Amino acid sequence: MPRNGTNYLCDLLGKFQEIESLYEIYHNKSVYINKRHIADQVIAYLNKTYQLQISDQKDPNFVKFVAEHPQELLNLIDRYSKKKYVSFKIFPNHLSQQDLKETIIQNHRIQKVLIKRNLLDVYFSSQFAKSIQSWDRQDTTKLKLDFNPNSFLKWLFFQKDYYNFIENELRQSNQEVKILEYEKIHSLDNNQEKFIFLFNFLQSTGLKLSQANLLNNSQEDLNKNIRTKQDRRTNRLEKVANPQVLLNTLEQNNLESLLV
Repeated sequence: MPRNGTNYLCDLLGKFQEIESLYEIYHNKSVYINKRHIADQVIAYLNKTYQLQISDQKDPNFVKFVAEHPQELLNLIDRYSKKKYVSFKIFPNHLSQQDLKETIIQNHRIQKVLIKRNLLDVYFSSQFAKSIQSWDRQDTTKLKLDFNPNSFLKWLFFQKDYYNFIENELRQSNQEVKILEYEKIHSLDNNQEKFIFLFNFLQSTGLKLSQANLLNNSQEDLNKNIRTKQDRRTNRLEKVANPQVLLNTLEQNNLESLLV
């Protein structure tokens, strides 16, 4: 889900020598293939094969083609990537449920990982981003939210429904539900520890990664082009202007555990 720390995770994945770390390749405003050598070849192929006139990744014709042919995009990225693995992320509004099932979930070549974070933090982060109209690299530590119970509960049910859908579909296709928790990653002291943790996690999912990854990345290297947390507060009640309303809402809906 958006605001789950996935940009940070994509940054860290990009430090692996075997992984081509892409971002939101199914975004509805731009095909975020953040590797120029792949994007240029994909666009050139589509222009030649389908007589399109795509200029760049933000071209509406490109976005429209990808929305209609999600599997074709994966095939082309696979063809033009020079690395062993390609990573990308998918949010709920990127693909229809049918396309998500057919293109991603039922494809056993793709290792699916659910990224989860405390839902209160995700909600606060989403609301702060909307309020300042900035979704990346902005310090939100001093912001406070006027907590709206109805808005939060509606959002919460959507979140849970989406994750339940994914998990049920994975189980129905005999795939393990692999979960990576935001809090677990950020409980570690530095990017090097987080990189080692991620290395071990990816190995556990079946990826074959060289031990050289752990030798070639110094702490200095791992700090380059890596995002930092946008909100440094640990007390969630400090993030709202009306903490008692938040407390009452959580208590009435048996959600007190979100404050822990």
